[in-house]
Amino acid sequence: MTEEIVNYLQLGSNAFALLVAGWIYVAYVKNLNSTLKSKDEQVKAVEKNISFLKDKISDLEKKSPENIEKILNDRIKIREEEIDRLSGDKKGHESELSTKSQEVKRLKSELEKSKDIRRTMDLLELDFEEEDDDFRLFSADAEYEIEEMGMVAVDSGQLMITDPCYINSEWQEDEFEDIRLLKDTETGDVYQFRKDFSNYEEKITGFDQTVNELTDSGRLEPIEQDNSDKINFSYAGACHASMSEKGYGEMPFKLGHEGAGIAVTTVMGDGMYPVYAEKYDGKIVRVYFNLL
Repeated sequence: MTEEIVNYLQLGSNAFALLVAGWIYVAYVKNLNSTLKSKDEQVKAVEKNISFLKDKISDLEKKSPENIEKILNDRIKIREEEIDRLSGDKKGHESELSTKSQEVKRLKSELEKSKDIRRTMDLLELDFEEEDDDFRLFSADAEYEIEEMGMVAVDSGQLMITDPCYINSEWQEDEFEDIRLLKDTETGDVYQFRKDFSNYEEKITGFDQTVNELTDSGRLEPIEQDNSDKINFSYAGACHASMSEKGYGEMPFKLGHEGAGIAVTTVMGDGMYPVYAEKYDGKIVRVYFNLL
C-alpha cells in the first residue's frame, strides 16, 4: 500500500514537472514571437530611414555647392578648434600650428570659391524660367564645368586686365621709380631701398642684422606712401596700383575716366599662373586666376 502511494506521488510529481516545463516552453515561444515582431518593426524603421536618407542624398546632390560649403565650414571649424588647442602649448607645436593655419586658409579659399560657383549657378538658372526657348541663353539641362585655359607668365609680381585695343591708343610710357622707405623706430632715421641697401637680405651699415630681420623684429618699419595720384595706364601706373595698400587699383584712360584696366599684385611673386574658365552649357561665363 505504501509503495502504491509512493508511485502515485512520483507520478504526480512528474506530471507537475511536465506542466511547469510546458508553461515555460509556451512562455519562451511567446517571447520569441514578441522578439521577432520587434525585429520586424526595427527592419521596417531602418528601411524607412534608408528611404529618407536616399531622398536627402538626392537632394544634396542637386545642391552640391551648398553641400560643399557645409563640409568646408565643418572642416574649418575643426581646424580652428585644433589651432586653439595647439595655441595653449604653442612652443611645442609651432610646426603643427603653422600647418593647421595654412590648411584653414586653403579651406577658406575653397569655401569662397564654392560660394562663387553657387552664386554663378543661381544667376544662370534664371534663364530657365523663360517660356520661349528662342530667348534662353542656356539649355534646361546645361552642365557646369571648369576648364584650364592656359598659363600666364609673371616677371614683375603683378598682373593686368585690359582690352588689347587700348594698348596702342591709351598706353603711356611713364618711367617707374621704385621708392621704398624704412624708418628706424628708435632713432627716426630713414633708409631708402636701392640707395642705402640693394636687397632685403643685406645688412645696413651700423646694424648686425639684415633688413628683413630688422623689419621682422620691429626695429625698421615701412613708411606708407600715397601714390594713388600716380596710377595711370602705364607700367609705372600698374606698379603703383599693385604696390598700394589694397594690392590692386583701377587704371584710368588719358581723359581721366576709369576702365582702361586693372592691375593686381600676386601673392607668390613671379612665376607661371594658370587661368581657368567657368563654362555653362559649353559657354564661358567667367574667367579667373589664382594668385598663389
